[in-house]
Amino acid sequence: MNSLAQNEIHLGKLTLCKQSRELRSHERKLALEPRVYELLLQMLSSPNFLVSRDQLIESVWQGRVVSDSAINRAVSQLRKNLAELDPGQDYIETIPKLGYRLKVVPAGPVTLPASKHSYRALFWLTGVALLTLIWWQSTEDKPTSIERLTIEDKKVQPLTGDDGIEFDVSLSADGQQLLYHKADTAGRIQLWHMQLQHAYQVSDTNTDKLAAKLSPDGQQVVYIEQDTDCQVMLAELTEQGVIAAPLFSCSEENGLRFTWMPDGKGFYYRFRQDKTHPFAIYMYRLDTSKSRQLTLPANISNGLGDIAMTVSHEGENLLVATYQGQQNTLLTTYRTKDMQAVNQHELAMGIKDIQWHSASSSLIISSGPYLHQWHNNVVSPLLYAGQSIQSFALAGQALVYSDNLQRSAIWQQSLSDTKTQPRINSSKLDLQPRLNHDGSQLAFISTRQGQHQIWLQVGLSEPRLLADLPAGFTRLSWRHDDSALLYTHLGAVYQVNASDGTTSKILPEQTQAYLVNPAPAGALLYSSIKSGDWQLWLWHPDSGHRQLTEHGGYSGWIKDGQLYYSKFHMAGLWQQDLNSGQATKLIEDFAVTNWLNWQLIQEGILYHRPEDGLYVFNPRTRETRLFLAQDADFVHQYSFANGVLLYVRLDTPQGDLYRLTLSPP
Repeated sequence: MNSLAQNEIHLGKLTLCKQSRELRSHERKLALEPRVYELLLQMLSSPNFLVSRDQLIESVWQGRVVSDSAINRAVSQLRKNLAELDPGQDYIETIPKLGYRLKVVPAGPVTLPASKHSYRALFWLTGVALLTLIWWQSTEDKPTSIERLTIEDKKVQPLTGDDGIEFDVSLSADGQQLLYHKADTAGRIQLWHMQLQHAYQVSDTNTDKLAAKLSPDGQQVVYIEQDTDCQVMLAELTEQGVIAAPLFSCSEENGLRFTWMPDGKGFYYRFRQDKTHPFAIYMYRLDTSKSRQLTLPANISNGLGDIAMTVSHEGENLLVATYQGQQNTLLTTYRTKDMQAVNQHELAMGIKDIQWHSASSSLIISSGPYLHQWHNNVVSPLLYAGQSIQSFALAGQALVYSDNLQRSAIWQQSLSDTKTQPRINSSKLDLQPRLNHDGSQLAFISTRQGQHQIWLQVGLSEPRLLADLPAGFTRLSWRHDDSALLYTHLGAVYQVNASDGTTSKILPEQTQAYLVNPAPAGALLYSSIKSGDWQLWLWHPDSGHRQLTEHGGYSGWIKDGQLYYSKFHMAGLWQQDLNSGQATKLIEDFAVTNWLNWQLIQEGILYHRPEDGLYVFNPRTRETRLFLAQDADFVHQYSFANGVLLYVRLDTPQGDLYRLTLSPP
């Protein structure tokens, strides 16, 4: 059941009772004023828990003329009520020029059936906004003349077949020009242009060109230029090549992706500050040379935020895909002229990218090796590519996509003789090695049978399949007695018996666990956002759950009464005495990406420095030494036990371009 449709809504340490309009903590309860109650409901029901002052006037005050002081008083009163019950948590933040946002998200899905006030507010929509709303309702409630799309003649035409990978495709609006990326002989990523099946390289510099998107008229390109610095560039395509100029600075961690406006006067792009923050959607206008943030996803969750966007209805609507989980995506339709959300749908699938197909008024979705059509709130299969679809582009009925075949192997290095050799090798992905405590058993994740599975190798014997994973890649850890492997899925904690592969649920979804490690005496240490932000919790079958951190905790281990842990939003590694609660920072240069693999070994703390290698920190002497220098193919997935280090290396990826034509059946 939708948690916000229930009578009680759990918000951090507090509970909102809708029947009595009360906020409750463990010790006391407060009755909310009607306006304050409606204000809180509106924040809970809004996309990303963000509301503008205009939205509050329409929904809480039913469109009446309201002074700023009345809105300020209601927000101030809500803040006061929340602080009285939970003084240690700031629940509401003011976003300049955008409005107010809840910093603590409710447990469970975030959609809420509209209240009578929000329904009334919808009828204030006029002009294009009202037509848009009618169109959405008609496509949901009535059959249309447009049927499911198919592939014309069931024919997929290869466009390339060279060694290496061609990727990040984009098309001009007429479908005649194709832009993509490919590495040159020196390994630098360059821009390539294809027209009438004739391909040629259009850039030639000593910097990488990434994430390029061709403008609708085929005359301009926006892309990232990456070297020691990062710049977003705008280039004009000419017969002599590209004439480029910088637009604004960026960094590698921003994860930029672009989508042009249909009129070519600007573009939308996704952006994040770094890997600890979710993606948000921005707009850049070429005439003003200015960017503006459009969406504000919740920052405290583990989610990736707004991962993909596409423009529909001649630029009138912007569709945004928001990550909700490995198999759950929220689609929100915004009206571009004022960025008001006019529709939301939840899809029970993970999404890589989305593109709008105008002729059928439907959405094309890429997910793993599949393309799907989403129409009338129904997802239908369109294409199985055989390999993961890296990118795709639509122009009219033309669709071009790039696939990606990636292989990885697990390598072994013995510290006694520094000899390095492959340990696990297949034709697919072999990932995340996990040695048990004495190094006699190796568990790892593999896609050799077409899906993510846990495999087990005892000694140097042939690996065997242990168990399927419910939703792709996850993080594994051994129990203290090496009897089972632990992982989480949708907030629940599972264990897989190492002898027969049987899987059992230890903790339910309400735990909201994300990372789990074993703890002494049969306990489990896990991270969760159920208190309002990422904290570390200890669970024991006899004593239940206990929160260990108050100021952030994401990945941790317990040894000799000491908690060693990292945080989600901040680089560094901390040590906390579990008796006194006193915490000190041990390692400054401990990157947040270490959450996946760092471990406690006899010599100290083994962790990864990006672009550098593996290091060991000794907590007693405060000394750090290099453990393994990183090469170009190194992936920071590793495990160490009994003098043996295992780590992952990537092979050269392969991928080609393909073209097909869409048509009704």
